[in-house]
Amino acid sequence: MTEYHLDPDRYGLNDEQQDNSLAESAFNYADGLHELYRLTYKDTACGPWLSALVEYYETIEPDGFNDYPSDKLVSKWVHSDELHTLGTWETMQERGILLRALMVGSIVEGVDYGTDEYEIPCQPDDLVKEEIAEDGGDLFRTLRRLFDRAVKAVNLDAEMIWHATHGCDTCAQHWGKEEGCDGDTNIWLDCPKCHGHGAII
Repeated sequence: MTEYHLDPDRYGLNDEQQDNSLAESAFNYADGLHELYRLTYKDTACGPWLSALVEYYETIEPDGFNDYPSDKLVSKWVHSDELHTLGTWETMQERGILLRALMVGSIVEGVDYGTDEYEIPCQPDDLVKEEIAEDGGDLFRTLRRLFDRAVKAVNLDAEMIWHATHGCDTCAQHWGKEEGCDGDTNIWLDCPKCHGHGAII
C-alpha cells in the first residue's frame, strides 16, 4: 500500500481551486473513488474499469546525494481495484491527495482490444467553459454529466465490439462464412441458435 506524505495546507491543496469538493459533490452517492468504481461497474452492462489521475507530495529521504528530506510532486494513475488505497473523500483530503481526472474504458471478453478510453477532468479550471455553460454554470452537474456520458459511450463501444466479433457458427453461416471459421464474425440478430446474443466465451 502506498504511503502518502503531505501537509495539505503547506502545499495549497486546500485552496478553493485545489481540492476534491467538486468530485465529492458530483458523486455524493459514493464515499470515495473505489465505491464510485464499484457502483459504476455493477450498474453498467459492460463492467467498465475506472482510473483516477491523482497528485500528491511524497517525502524523499536523504539518499547520499541530498542531506535533507525533500518533497516531490507525484502524478500518477490509480486503477480500478487499487482505488481503495486512496480511501474516502475525507481520507484523500487528509492525506492531501488531489483528484485531477477520471478515465473510463472497458475490455471486451475474447477480443484483444478494448473500447475507447474517455478522460474526464475533475478540477474546475480544467472543465471546458462551453460544457459548463450547457449546465447553466453548475459545475457539479457538468462533471456528473460528463462522467455519465463517458460511461454510456464506453458501454455502447463495448456492445458494438461484442456484436461485431462474437457471432456463433450459425451467425457465421448466415453471413456466408464457413462453419467453425476462425476469426471474428458479426452477430446475426435473428439467429435461431444464439438468439442474437452471440457466442459465449
